[in-house]
Amino acid sequence: MIVLGILLALATGGFAAIAVTENFQGGSQYAVEIFGNQIATLGPSGLFLSGVALTLIFCLGLATAAAGLKQRRRVQRALNSAAPTEPEAPRPQPAHRHRRLLGH
Repeated sequence: MIVLGILLALATGGFAAIAVTENFQGGSQYAVEIFGNQIATLGPSGLFLSGVALTLIFCLGLATAAAGLKQRRRVQRALNSAAPTEPEAPRPQPAHRHRRLLGH
């Protein structure tokens, strides 16, 4: 799940970066090209909405990666607490602490 989220975020970020760097032409219609292949012709509103969609997909990838990390931590914590542990020996307390508690 972590890897899927990271791949999704990287893919949308890469796609957006390539689309922006390869499409610096003006006009009322924008031909979106990736690696020399025209994939769409968009107007200003279509270009804006495609940017919004890419942003949402990017955020979905980050949220998926974050959820995967949270789940991984939860599973690790559960496995660590379920592991048999040896009883801890009582720690000796420093003598000066006892004196303060007794008012000496």
